[in-house]
Amino acid sequence: MTKKSQSSSSVSQIHSWLQLGQLRFEKCEIKESQVAFTLALQQAKKTRDLRAIMEALSGILRLSAESLDEPAIEKWNSELEELMKAHPKEIPAMAWYCKAVVARHQRQVVKAQRFAHEYIHAIEKDQKEGYESFGISYEEALVRGWTLVATILFTRGKVRRAQWLSGHLFKILETSPYRGVAGVLYIMLAHISERQRQYDNAMELYRKSHASFLSEHNWYFHLYALLGYARVHRLQQSYSQAHWYLDLIDKAAPTAEFGALRREVAIERAKLEQDAVDLLIDSRKGVVKTREAGQISLRKQYVLLHILEALSKAHSIEGEDFDRGLSKAEIIEKVWEEPYRPEAHDNKLYYNINRLRKLIEPDIRKPQYLLNWKEGYRLAPGLRVQFIGGLQKIKGGEV
Repeated sequence: MTKKSQSSSSVSQIHSWLQLGQLRFEKCEIKESQVAFTLALQQAKKTRDLRAIMEALSGILRLSAESLDEPAIEKWNSELEELMKAHPKEIPAMAWYCKAVVARHQRQVVKAQRFAHEYIHAIEKDQKEGYESFGISYEEALVRGWTLVATILFTRGKVRRAQWLSGHLFKILETSPYRGVAGVLYIMLAHISERQRQYDNAMELYRKSHASFLSEHNWYFHLYALLGYARVHRLQQSYSQAHWYLDLIDKAAPTAEFGALRREVAIERAKLEQDAVDLLIDSRKGVVKTREAGQISLRKQYVLLHILEALSKAHSIEGEDFDRGLSKAEIIEKVWEEPYRPEAHDNKLYYNINRLRKLIEPDIRKPQYLLNWKEGYRLAPGLRVQFIGGLQKIKGGEV
């Protein structure tokens, strides 16, 4: 094999690893993506291919930003910066793109926008290099750059500019549906609809984003569509559904490699728990939260959770009697699944109601949450209540 053919083979292999790194990232295979970019870096250093070295470093840097690994960000960014300063004519466009993404994760939006424009200028200057390593055309690379600018403009509060730019990009997508662009734009426009309290429109845009990412098998970014679902459901006070979507994301992205996404989920979960309710009953974790006491552990006291579940369902019924409660007979039938017999059940019910009141009431002598109601009990009228999760059936004989 001649030196020229060896060089060509090496370049092809580096490009394959770079593309594999991006593909693995989209599949939520973050560790595998890291391996692919590292292999590309090692091979590029062997052949002293400066552009490929910087592209591989950019991929690793972006993964470090996704995981919010500050020491790694500092290390790889320092190495990349040193090369960019020493070889300004060899800087690939993708280096600027990844630096823009990193700056956005670090919430340095002005710097992110400057890097995004540097990426676009690099693409326009050299229409043959700087993007082919990642398997995309010149036109697609340019559209991706302007899509990044649009999202950064939105983050900076330049909403009208972001909307105008996204409208122009959608016209381009009508004839050239470039991968990964429409989904990002739909998410941004959904955010705008949220701010305008147009929640139905926001949900429809998130659905379009979700469908777009799924059609491209981009599992990573489709998780951001799920996050959008959760946020809209919270804003519409569908708190249980919002929790469900956040739990789904946690299961799909459980490790530190998904740091940026997990940070957003944590922020949304905190808002959800703050906004949602006066009384939150989470049967999955066996906890109850009230305004005064915060989180209260019920551990495996399933009978208490079942009582709260039954009362919360009655409390949420719409209609003229939406503040109704349950009679003693109804509670016994729903919780213990037994026909009500006063001599057998009254003391058991009184005992468990008192247990609940001791746990959740600020003053058991003046109940604010669990009130007497006719021949039974109810949750206080007007109380914002949310029950999350499903419960096991009560075992026979459990008090």
